[in-house]
Amino acid sequence: MLVQLLAGSALVTLTVATHSTVLGWMMWRLQQAPLVSRSALSDAWLLGRIAIVCVLAHLAEITAWAMFYWWWDVMPDLEIAAYFSAVTYATIGYGDVTPPNGWRLLAAIEGLTGILMCAWSGGFFFAMVRSLRESSRRPGRPPEDRG
Repeated sequence: MLVQLLAGSALVTLTVATHSTVLGWMMWRLQQAPLVSRSALSDAWLLGRIAIVCVLAHLAEITAWAMFYWWWDVMPDLEIAAYFSAVTYATIGYGDVTPPNGWRLLAAIEGLTGILMCAWSGGFFFAMVRSLRESSRRPGRPPEDRG
């Protein structure tokens, strides 16, 4: 159990560091140019790109967990490890692939971490939608430009 707790702590730290770096980079990029709503299409394009980057961050984090499962022989091969990690991280939990008895706590830690990271991405995404919405309502913009 101690190995699972130590491994889980290291993987949680890596996951949070990855997510923090990606979201921090996106915030930095968005601060380079003012976040102004121009049209519904441009807003959708921006939000689509933000969603893609968030999903890529989640996939990188899932891959880190999968690599651990594979490296420590928790799962028989990398494909199954990636599949197991994805359904665990996303808390889907089909149950068709399960870890051996000695590794179930680590899977629970991954599920809790996935919930936190998805909520963090959702909060970031909501903040971007809100910023775009507020920018479209700022005084001084002609009514026909407001989304």
